[in-house]
Amino acid sequence: MNKGILYGIGAYVLWGFFPIYWKFLHAVPALQVISHRIGWSFAILVIYILATKQWQEFRSVAFNAKTLAIYAAAGVLLTINWLVYVWGVNAGFIVETSLGYFINPLLSVLMGVIFLR
Repeated sequence: MNKGILYGIGAYVLWGFFPIYWKFLHAVPALQVISHRIGWSFAILVIYILATKQWQEFRSVAFNAKTLAIYAAAGVLLTINWLVYVWGVNAGFIVETSLGYFINPLLSVLMGVIFLR
């Protein structure tokens, strides 16, 4: 079997178990879970950038005003997305959130076909 297909299957299996993981964290507020996810991701990214000596390249690209605005908007939208997802799972809306995550890529592809041809 192709390596990419196995990676795809592995990703979908892991994605399928995410609601179970979030459900185990039901005692922790969704905002705290997302805050930890953002904070630890940021710390690991900074360590990676420093370890691979890409700080100058990162600085030249990331501190551009237009790029910073785009990343800030994307970050806010992703935070809202993750927060709603984790809250939905912890509130018992597992099927609804899973359906939303199933439909989301389909709508993205549809919008890409319509608007970007």
